Amino acid sequence: MLNELVLGLYVLLIGLCVAFFYSYSHLTRSLDAVIGGIESKGMDLGEDLVGDMKDSMQAIVQDTLSTLKAPDASDHIAGALGQALQMWAFKTFGDPAAMAKQAIEAATDEFTEK
Repeated sequence: MLNELVLGLYVLLIGLCVAFFYSYSHLTRSLDAVIGGIESKGMDLGEDLVGDMKDSMQAIVQDTLSTLKAPDASDHIAGALGQALQMWAFKTFGDPAAMAKQAIEAATDEFTEK
């Protein structure tokens, strides 16, 4: 039963990948057509546009990096508390992988009974 579910998940994943690549190729063809239409009207998408895009990207990266800070004591305390809470949850509720397996088995049993 579990093998059929895993196989179904693999087929679904492969289908999603194929759909993603198809939509991506369709998008690139559409963008090429739009750019070709703009260039055929005599508009130039040359160095000015590329330079502006580079400047914008550089500004975004600079803003992001300027707001980064080194972790301080409160960050380390929060991490230690999170680890302690995670260990308590494992001891109290059990292994999440086993819980997920039980939930999948229950769902497949319910699905196959109908």
